[in-house]
Amino acid sequence: MFRARLGVRARILAIALIPSLTLLVVGVGATGYLIDQGQHDRQVTEAMRAASGPTRTVYEIVQNERRLTLAYLAGDSAAADALAAVRPGSEQALRGLLDASQQLRSLQPDQITDDVGSFATLIQQLGNIRGAVDSRAVSAGDAYTFYARLLDALAIGAQVSQSFAPDAHSATQLTLATRIMHMLEATSRSRALAGAALQSGRPVALPEEYIQQTGFYHTESALLARELAPELGERLNNLLSSPQWQLLTRAENTLIARSLSSAGNDSSGLPPAQFAAWQDAAGHLDHEMLELWDEQNTVMQQASLDAAARTTTQSLLIGLAVLVISAAAFGISLVLANRFIHRLVRLRDHTLALADERLPDILDRLRAGEDIDDAATAARLDFGHDELGAVATAFEHAHAVAVTAAVTEARNREGVKSIFLNIAHRSQIVVHKQLEILDEAERREEDPAMLDVLFKLDHLATRERRNAENLIVLGGGKPGRQWRTPVPLVDLVRSAVGETQDYPRVRLARLPELRVAGSAVGDLIHLLAELVDNATSFSPPQSRVQVTGSVIGKGVAVEITDQGMGIPADSRDRLNEILESPPDFEVASLQRDSRLGIFVVAQLAHRHGISVRLWESEYGGVRAVVIIPSALLTDPAEETAPLTGLTRPAAPVPPPAPEERAETPTATLVEDRPRPAARPEPAPPDVAAAETGATTGEPKVLPDGRPALPRRARQAKVAPRPEDSGAQQAAAARPRSAEQARDLMAAIENGTRQGRRPLPATDSGAANPAPDGISPDEQEG
Repeated sequence: MFRARLGVRARILAIALIPSLTLLVVGVGATGYLIDQGQHDRQVTEAMRAASGPTRTVYEIVQNERRLTLAYLAGDSAAADALAAVRPGSEQALRGLLDASQQLRSLQPDQITDDVGSFATLIQQLGNIRGAVDSRAVSAGDAYTFYARLLDALAIGAQVSQSFAPDAHSATQLTLATRIMHMLEATSRSRALAGAALQSGRPVALPEEYIQQTGFYHTESALLARELAPELGERLNNLLSSPQWQLLTRAENTLIARSLSSAGNDSSGLPPAQFAAWQDAAGHLDHEMLELWDEQNTVMQQASLDAAARTTTQSLLIGLAVLVISAAAFGISLVLANRFIHRLVRLRDHTLALADERLPDILDRLRAGEDIDDAATAARLDFGHDELGAVATAFEHAHAVAVTAAVTEARNREGVKSIFLNIAHRSQIVVHKQLEILDEAERREEDPAMLDVLFKLDHLATRERRNAENLIVLGGGKPGRQWRTPVPLVDLVRSAVGETQDYPRVRLARLPELRVAGSAVGDLIHLLAELVDNATSFSPPQSRVQVTGSVIGKGVAVEITDQGMGIPADSRDRLNEILESPPDFEVASLQRDSRLGIFVVAQLAHRHGISVRLWESEYGGVRAVVIIPSALLTDPAEETAPLTGLTRPAAPVPPPAPEERAETPTATLVEDRPRPAARPEPAPPDVAAAETGATTGEPKVLPDGRPALPRRARQAKVAPRPEDSGAQQAAAARPRSAEQARDLMAAIENGTRQGRRPLPATDSGAANPAPDGISPDEQEG
């Protein structure tokens, strides 16, 4: 189902816009319909006005032809010539009426057809009736009936036109005009029947019809006189009281009496003078009634035009009112929506300020150990007491709960960090003491087997020291190993390799002759040791781990490549994200991923701006690329004091008692205070030989025939402490280069291996060659 994603503004506007548009569409549609209907009514009225003139002409000529036809059939020979003169005008009038009604038929095709009341059919039969009249083959009654039907068709058309009157007033006026038409037709029929009887002296040809028509127009005229407009009613009343009306009434009474008493007996007609007076009176009456009908039509047509114009005007006003109401409704909705949206925007801005500014600031202050005032940090969002105000109150409550949770979490986190740091410092002190004891034991021990055990214990203690430093790093502190002067990169890498368990599997290629700033030496040793330890732990025991280095544009790149199973792409991407953006230490995150080394590497790299990234190696394993920035590197040519290696840092300072600790839960371990330079004791000959790095001479042979193992002297293979560097540099005959340090370490390793196997039968004094598979530029770890 389609779900439109609309904003609050759009939704609010839609609530008002849809009804407004609906009202507008309905209003415009109704307005258009009413305007069209008004125009249609006006056109119909114009068409009726155009047809009213031909209709009057048809009435006058056809009624005259009917009167002459009945007179001719009654024996009036003079009527034949009058008929011949009248008939062409009748045909022309009928055709003119058909043409005039064509527009009206096109405007009302459903109501007015081409043969309303059989008008067209009767016109086609008119010629046959005339022929029968001329030959006197048709009776007076049949001729009367034909002409009556012909004129009744016009009355039917008038009645049909009442159905499309524009309003009630126009319909009423049209009804009055139709009644006047019926009264006029009844008067004409009565005159036609009476004229034939009066001239011939015979009774009326259709006495019942005559009586009915005469009574109808007398009755209808009296009613119309009261129902017409005052001016027309007064005019009809004047006609009813005129002498002509009285004369016609006496003649009609006479004919009615003759038709009822002397039916079938001939009598003499009226004298010519009286007949002429009667004809003049009847003609005057017909003319006045036609004028009355014409004036009523004019009134009716004007009323229809006024109604059409009124309908059009009202429609325009209604449409304009609908448009104004719709625009006003939409405008009011827009104003209300904008006010509501403005309040929402303010609420959003205040809420975002709480989430993006105030809450992070509170968290930073909590991490810094500051005290938080609940009243000062409480959110105040005043947005009224409506639903939006209730939402703002809910945000205030949510902010207060978040601040409370953050304070609690910060206290818990600081407590956990304090515990970690305390445990780590205690472990670090114990491990340092253990290393001192092992060093002392190694100096005094001469048994090769026991010395090998002591070396292993020394190595395990070194790893334990690194684990303790891991806890310090995760707790936000700094390890205790620190150097003040730059250290060669090759010595730094060798020291890192020496802290791993399977250091014999690590192969070092030639590294750039650069030195690392003393402030980053300890952390960089720790970082590389973690990566090398991971490489040796997650690769086959018989495989090698390659460590190479090269100078790049940003500094030095140290690559650690293993031949293990590798890491899936999604897991590698996740680890790279951790290395790029180290997360805060959380116990929950460590529960999901127990790789503490990755967290430690990320923290140490972020501390010094070092880039660490994991890639897939050529062997399918992992290739860790560590980019040391140029800011941490120095050129050996710029150093005036020679540095021959790394030194084991001084013992860390014990953590203060809980009651003496500062507000900040972390502490940085520093070296001991500089001591006065002591006079160095002379070293044993074998140690001196080992320090000189002379590996080409014959080794010393013990009484049992085996070559003597090289003796390890404390601090012989590492750089002097920063505070003792001046004394040792004065005592040293010459500085030891990277190649000499490499040869020294190789000699110690070779001597250890030789001491573990029996002396061969021959060539006991020859120097041992380098192991197979190791190039001159490659060294064992």
